[in-house]
Amino acid sequence: MMKVPLNASTFDNSEINAAIEVLKSGFVTMGERCFRFEDEFAQYMTSGNAVFVNSGSSANLLAFFALVNHACPTSQFGAKRLQPGQEVIVPAVTWSTTIWPIVQAGLVPVLVDSDPNTLQMDISSVRKALSPKTGAICPVHVLGNAVPMDEILEIAREHKLWVVEDTCEALGTRQDSKFVGTIGDIGTYSFFFSHHITTIEGGMVVTKNNDMAELFRCLRAHGWTRHLKNRKQVEAQYNDIDPRFLFVNTGFNLRPTEINAAFGFEQLRKLEGFNNKRVEIADYWIKSFESLIQKRLLVPMQTTKKTQSTWFGFPVLCESKELRNKLQRYLEEKGIETRPVICGNLARQPAFKHIPHRIVGDLTGADQVMDRGLFWGSHPVMTKQEIDYVITTVKDFFR
Repeated sequence: MMKVPLNASTFDNSEINAAIEVLKSGFVTMGERCFRFEDEFAQYMTSGNAVFVNSGSSANLLAFFALVNHACPTSQFGAKRLQPGQEVIVPAVTWSTTIWPIVQAGLVPVLVDSDPNTLQMDISSVRKALSPKTGAICPVHVLGNAVPMDEILEIAREHKLWVVEDTCEALGTRQDSKFVGTIGDIGTYSFFFSHHITTIEGGMVVTKNNDMAELFRCLRAHGWTRHLKNRKQVEAQYNDIDPRFLFVNTGFNLRPTEINAAFGFEQLRKLEGFNNKRVEIADYWIKSFESLIQKRLLVPMQTTKKTQSTWFGFPVLCESKELRNKLQRYLEEKGIETRPVICGNLARQPAFKHIPHRIVGDLTGADQVMDRGLFWGSHPVMTKQEIDYVITTVKDFFR
């Protein structure tokens, strides 16, 4: 029996040595390395601005708290600052910390269905969810695939809504040649250990709106002016206060470290190669499972039109819940680590009994994903032996 973990470490001596250099420098808290990593990431993604934080969840927190802040600018489609009680349309199939910042910011999540074939937010459900209270749409690009963003932007333009792309599972995924996360007003990314690149812990929030980026920088660190690009202009308005401790807004402490940035520099250079390997593995498995796919016993995630997916794991939908459960047990017994498709239908999670929310429709697609879906690892350091062992094990099960 072979052990096939969900993920494995993608860093090597280049990241380790870069981290050691930070430690030897004696300056480890957020500083010039972090700011240079932001600039390099923004340039790579063509996102205009990038603000580095300590996790993808923190990136979501910044995004939604910025939308309700008194200094919130206007969106690309004319949306204004959101008010408490306004609604954010979000897919039922997502991660918990897509939702919690919405609630924590005083907004109401409106859960819509997901397409069980692509795992992405269902556009017809988004349209049904619109109400006079709708203030934003949060498309979540699930497991390396992407929501059809041209349709999301059409809705946002028509109704003057904010678009916040949760891209924590899809760094490097392109749609119509654009990186997802850079298409809406705000995009968020995660650099957790198991994601497309890692900074150990870390995340990024991006925007082409310079005023929004300044708000992110302020909210990231206490609400003070220390790391603003327009710091001198702001501080000139308050000559009677020491500029080293000048607070012009509320805020959090979501700062990354220089060690995280040192990892990020090295990992970003490897991103394209990492993602090419993920795609290569997925293509190989799809061809190898062709007979099972034709019989609909095992159906891999279907890539959304115009999208170049980056395959965060290898998600599949089984013919039935019973078959999924049996396959999952078999794979685990054979040493192949598996997971549910993130949180499944979040409306069924116990936490939702205690938070204000609205559900649109019966979420049958999200239920299918929760009851019939699973995924196993597909990462850039998988060996040929591991890749082939997965094929042999899955085929043995179906025999």
